[in-house]
Amino acid sequence: MLFGSRARKKFSLFFLAIISFLAPKLEAVGLFQPSHNARYGGMGGVNLAIGGSPMDIGTNPANLSLKNRKELEFGISLPYIRTVYKDKFSDPDPNLSYENSESYNVLAPLPYFAIRIPISEKWTYGGGIYIPGGGNGEVSGLTRITPNGQSLNDWSGMKLPTPIGDSRRIQESYSSTFYLVKSTHALSYKIGGLSIALGVEGIYSRQIAYQKFYDITGNIEVPGQGFDYKSKNAYALGGIFGTTYQITDTFKIAYSYQTSAKVPLDGSMQVGSYPSRTGVSATFAVPERHGLGFSYGTDTFKIGVDALYYNYASYTSTYKQTLAAPVFPTAFGQTNVIPQNLSYHDSWALGIGGEWIVSDWTYRLGARHNSGVLRSEGTNALQAGIMVQDLVSGGLGYSTGKWKFDFTLLYYLPVRVYNGGSADWNFNHAVFSKDDIRVAEFKHSLRSDIPAILLGASYSFD
Repeated sequence: MLFGSRARKKFSLFFLAIISFLAPKLEAVGLFQPSHNARYGGMGGVNLAIGGSPMDIGTNPANLSLKNRKELEFGISLPYIRTVYKDKFSDPDPNLSYENSESYNVLAPLPYFAIRIPISEKWTYGGGIYIPGGGNGEVSGLTRITPNGQSLNDWSGMKLPTPIGDSRRIQESYSSTFYLVKSTHALSYKIGGLSIALGVEGIYSRQIAYQKFYDITGNIEVPGQGFDYKSKNAYALGGIFGTTYQITDTFKIAYSYQTSAKVPLDGSMQVGSYPSRTGVSATFAVPERHGLGFSYGTDTFKIGVDALYYNYASYTSTYKQTLAAPVFPTAFGQTNVIPQNLSYHDSWALGIGGEWIVSDWTYRLGARHNSGVLRSEGTNALQAGIMVQDLVSGGLGYSTGKWKFDFTLLYYLPVRVYNGGSADWNFNHAVFSKDDIRVAEFKHSLRSDIPAILLGASYSFD
C-alpha cells in the first residue's frame, strides 16, 4: 500500500513543518477563503452541496460520506496580493503638505492537507490542517508630520542639523501580521439520503506589529519612538456543523454552520523609550459563518450555488489592546488602552460554479460576489486582503489511476476604498494635540486585486 500508517504520519509531520515555516509570511485574502483547495477554487469556491473532497472538513463535513473510499488530499494556494496605498495631507503651508503613493506586492502561500477515512457504511472520519486566512501588510517611507506637530529635534530630543532637525516632516514605517492555522477533525453520519456531521476546530494564531519613524531622508531611525508588539502563541477551539440531503438522484441541498472563536492574543509591547516591554491583553474574535448550498449533479456534470453569511459585525468591529501600564502616547496624553475601529461589516456572498468531466479530464468554471466586509471608516494602509469582493475562476483536473491532479487560475477583481476623515488611521495622522485637529485635511485610499494559482492532488487508497 503506497500510503501506510507510518508514511501518512511522516507526511503529516512534514506538512505541519511546512505550514509552520510559511505561516509568518502569510498575506491572506481575509479570515475566510472562498475555498480551501484547488478543486473548489476552480468553481469559484462553490462546494457546500457538491462536496466529495477531504477538504470538506473546512466547509461542510457532512459531504465526507459522499464517497466510501479512503482519500488523501494536499495542495497549496498561491494568491499574489497587489496593493496601491495613497494618502494626502493638505495644508496652506507647503512645508507641511505631502502626498504618498506606495505599491506593494506579496506572494502568499496557503497550504492544505486533509484525509477522509470511512469507518463503516454510515460513519466517516475526516481530518486535516490548513490556513483559512489572516492578514499582513507593510508600508515604509511614508512622509508624515511629527505626531505632536513639533520639529523633529523638539519632538525626538535629537540634535540633527538644519534643515532636517528643524523640519516637522518625518518618515513612517508600519507593519502588521496576523494569521490563523486550523486543524479540524470531523465525523459524518449517513442515513438514507441525509448526511450530518460535527467537527472540532483547533486554532493557532499569532500577531506581530511594529511602527518606526525616521528623519525625512529615511536614513536615521528616530530612537525612543514607535512600538514593537508580539503576541504569544495563541490557541482556541471552534466547531463546525454540516448537513446534506439528497432530494432526488440529481438534486441536493446543504447547510453548514461554523462557530465563532475567541483567540487570546496576549503578549508584550515595547513602547518608545519605556525601559521594559509592557504586558498586553487582547482578544480577537473570529466571526461565525452560515452557508446554504444547492447542487445539480450527474456522474459527468455538476453545478452548484452557494449563499453564505459572515457575521463580522458582532465579533470583529473593534479590536482592543490593554497594556499593563499607561505608556502608549496619544495626542491627549498617555494611555493603557489602544482601541482599533476595524469596522468590519456583516458580509453576504453568492457563488455559482460547476465541473464537467470528459474522460480523464475535468473542466471547471465559477464566479462569486461578496458584499464588502471593509468599509471606508475601517480602512488603513494594511487592510488590502480583506477588502476584495468579487472573483472569477477556471480550473482543470486530470485523473490517472488512483491519483487526481487539480490546477486553478483565480482572479479577485480590483476594488478601491476611499476615506475622507472618519477612520482611526486618519486620526492617528491628523490629530497633533487637543487644540490641533486636522482630520478633514487627511485623506487616503486603498486599491487591491489578487491573481492566484491553486495546485492540488489527491490519492484514493484501500
